[in-house]
Amino acid sequence: MRRFLAAALLAAAASLVPAGLWAFDFPKALALPNPSELPKPTAKLVRFQLESLTLRDVTFLFEVEVHNPYPIPLDVSGMNLVFSVEGNKALELATQGGFSVPADGSKSNSFTAKLRFEDLFKIVKDYAAKDWLLTKIDGTLVIPLPEVPGMSGLPKSVSFSYELQKRIPALKPTVSITNFKVEAPSAAEVGEALAKSGSNSSPAAARRAFQDVLAGRKPQRGAVDPSELDVPLTVGFTIELANDSKASLAFSKLDYDFYLNGEKLVSGETTRIEREGSRTFLRVRSVFSSRKLSEGVRKIFSDRAGVFRVVGKTLVKLPDEIRPEPVPLDFDEGGNFHL
Repeated sequence: MRRFLAAALLAAAASLVPAGLWAFDFPKALALPNPSELPKPTAKLVRFQLESLTLRDVTFLFEVEVHNPYPIPLDVSGMNLVFSVEGNKALELATQGGFSVPADGSKSNSFTAKLRFEDLFKIVKDYAAKDWLLTKIDGTLVIPLPEVPGMSGLPKSVSFSYELQKRIPALKPTVSITNFKVEAPSAAEVGEALAKSGSNSSPAAARRAFQDVLAGRKPQRGAVDPSELDVPLTVGFTIELANDSKASLAFSKLDYDFYLNGEKLVSGETTRIEREGSRTFLRVRSVFSSRKLSEGVRKIFSDRAGVFRVVGKTLVKLPDEIRPEPVPLDFDEGGNFHL
């Protein structure tokens, strides 16, 4: 009779408690007897791809989804990543992409990891002779498990391992500026700007001032300052991209901002792109206002040398097994150049 009453009370209590909380809220004696049967989190890698490129590094995207079977939130510390390129260990990253998973729920989290080409020059034999580099990524996701009342036998953590592979282009680029030239304005353009400014200066004298500045000479005393007028000036130059390996990045246009001695000179888009072997030539022709002829920009003409920076973006198509859709390629390159 006592056994019957105990069983009845136990059944009645079970009917009042949600099934998911049964193993948590009752004493250890009523917990699941076999630790292997206790619920544990699950984790899956739902997305892995080459996310973007620059001329200096490659960025990978990871997206992990974790299901939490417990009635309390679960903190996921993140993923440990070990990168090996052409069989050589290149990089080890710890606890990337940590996040929290709600009680009795699921959540995914995306994070990125970056691999620098400069680090690969040193470890990959015959780097310059390669066009593609096989990259292997060993990822480990460790999930610490909480202490849940009424549930004994849980391990301190569970881990999930992933082995991923992706080919990346072997890039070892240099970027330079050649054929830089600013064309002197016409007499009509200077005269129109003088009229708009209300200046009484002679158009011929003002044009000579422009010619002097662009030739690196000081304008004559009393001449109009070209930076005080709004005269359109045409600039042309070539962005030369050379790659000291066999990899080739094909793109049909480049959106760019061009800086001269730290000052933005022109912005635009060029589709005039030519290729010769491992070299790519991007021809630029644009217009800027003479108001941008600051002291820093003028120094280019007097010194016959200066510092450039090209910031831009485009899309490149890699083989489908790497990524079916085009990959963003960001430019941020600079250096010295001479006229």
